[in-house]
Amino acid sequence: MNKHSNNSNQSNRRIRYMPGLDGLRAIAVMGIIIYHLNKLWLTGGFLGVDTFFVISGYLITSLLLYEYENTGIINLKRFWLRRIKRLIPAMLVLVVTVTLATLIFKPEQVVSIKHDAFAAIFYVSNWWYIATDVNYFEQFAFMPLKHLWSLAIEEQFYIIFPIVLITLLLTVKKYRNVTLIFWVISLISLLLMVVISQPHMQHSRVYFGTDTRLQTMLLGVILAFVWPPFKLKHNPNHILRNIIDVIGTMGLFVLLLLFIYVDDNSDWIYNGGFYLISGLTLFVIISAVHPSGYFAKLMGNALFVCIGKRSYSLYLWHFPIISFMHSYYVDGQIPIFVYVIDIVLTIVFAEISYKFVETPFRKQGIKAFSLNKYRKSALIRTVLLLAITIPTIFILAGAFDRFGKEQINNKSTSYNTEDIDKYLVRPIPVDNINFLGNSNFKKDKDSDVYTDLKPLLIGDSVMVDIGDTFKMHVPNATIDGKVGRNLYEAIPLSDDKYKAYNNKSKQVVLELGTNGDFSKAQLEELISKYGKANVYLINTRVPRNYESHVNQLMADAAKKHDNVTLIDWYKRSEGHSEYFAPDGIHLEQSGVKALTDEILKHIASKETSK
Repeated sequence: MNKHSNNSNQSNRRIRYMPGLDGLRAIAVMGIIIYHLNKLWLTGGFLGVDTFFVISGYLITSLLLYEYENTGIINLKRFWLRRIKRLIPAMLVLVVTVTLATLIFKPEQVVSIKHDAFAAIFYVSNWWYIATDVNYFEQFAFMPLKHLWSLAIEEQFYIIFPIVLITLLLTVKKYRNVTLIFWVISLISLLLMVVISQPHMQHSRVYFGTDTRLQTMLLGVILAFVWPPFKLKHNPNHILRNIIDVIGTMGLFVLLLLFIYVDDNSDWIYNGGFYLISGLTLFVIISAVHPSGYFAKLMGNALFVCIGKRSYSLYLWHFPIISFMHSYYVDGQIPIFVYVIDIVLTIVFAEISYKFVETPFRKQGIKAFSLNKYRKSALIRTVLLLAITIPTIFILAGAFDRFGKEQINNKSTSYNTEDIDKYLVRPIPVDNINFLGNSNFKKDKDSDVYTDLKPLLIGDSVMVDIGDTFKMHVPNATIDGKVGRNLYEAIPLSDDKYKAYNNKSKQVVLELGTNGDFSKAQLEELISKYGKANVYLINTRVPRNYESHVNQLMADAAKKHDNVTLIDWYKRSEGHSEYFAPDGIHLEQSGVKALTDEILKHIASKETSK
């Protein structure tokens, strides 16, 4: 009798398929794809990654607890084997394909892609990007494997977490105490993020770090203890079911609002925001996994389930496709048909991956590959894989590094005339010939070389772009440009190095706003550092959501202060895609000349009118 009762109990508590979770996966991956297509369309779409983290923590813990309760053990070997079969084959095919495609279409990027590929293969992409300080410069660069940082965190979690869980179950034993321990660890992870992150600074360390992102997955772990899907009643009372549906609906509504309104430059998300947002996701999961709820049925509709089942494939392929396609266009000026191609190719490649790589390998394991001519599908799969893998091995071995060295060596992250003037003797233009390669200079009275001007120029990477050209026109200029610089970083710089420019006879040009938003107070503080000088504010053209705000602040400041003049680069560059590199921000030579001309036009006009 007891045996029969135990068998019946286990049967009723077996893990069931939860289509509502696939529906939530569908929403998460669609948010991520829209965000990567164009950040302005869904500024908080990146939060879909955290949704995946919470789901992963919840589902994996649920499966492990189910196994532990029904067998008394957790078979780690079997668990890890399932993860390998589920995740690694598709990822390796992606890495191999992207690496080979880079050699064919973007050979100058072959060295950087090789490094990223190694990091991806060993699931350490997140720490690789932290170690190489991927922040501003890389966010505009061609990095088609960058999205694999999140998969690296998940895989690290899958390796370590089951061991920790087993240890706690065997030693602490009581679920309540185990849950409390995981909650404390999640708070420690949250605290690490808060302590390490700094206001208005680049957040790559806390965003990519496994330790700082662990908080999100552990919230899912905790929910698995509190709300295990295999213990939920199929027929709860009417009031309880309605409550469950309401909290899920409200949670999803607020989550979608966050997808729309949260900005990746917001400091608050690094100071508890991710924790709160992930906590909100728990309410959606509570409703999505309930076997009898209307919300779960709605989330588990056929379309969402179809997308959710392919969410891993869609996530893998969308970013490389977008990276390759958009690299041939100026960011912010991409035609609509390109976005359509992005979506179509993403669906096609994801479906190929899902049907011919993920599913066969998950079901058949290594038997999905064969050189037996009578197993046509396996044979074709094997031949194609070898065809792309063999040349990729040569790429990873460094056989094609020579194509990428020049670009690596020529990356410039700063331009400072103090450093340059120590080691460089600049040639004097003679008879319209300039030894630096620009033959537009004249020696007569109409010369476009302004030897009487001695302006200070402070800026970011755009200033780095124009540094040499501007210096040739204004040899006595002091130029301080640095990649990734934000406006607030120029405030202490003004006190430390450039106090002497707060003088009526001085000109100060500020080109800041490319890398992020700033407040009116911050702009006013910077302007006050040069309250006696003539200040020139260069507004920005940057395909980011803060563009209009920073430009409006500069326009307002120019109207407010008599000593402030607006240099309208946004207007001057309108319709001139040839001015810009593919990122839509950094300048080609024609853009360098245009911006230099615009600055000189304003300074020369104002200074000669005195």
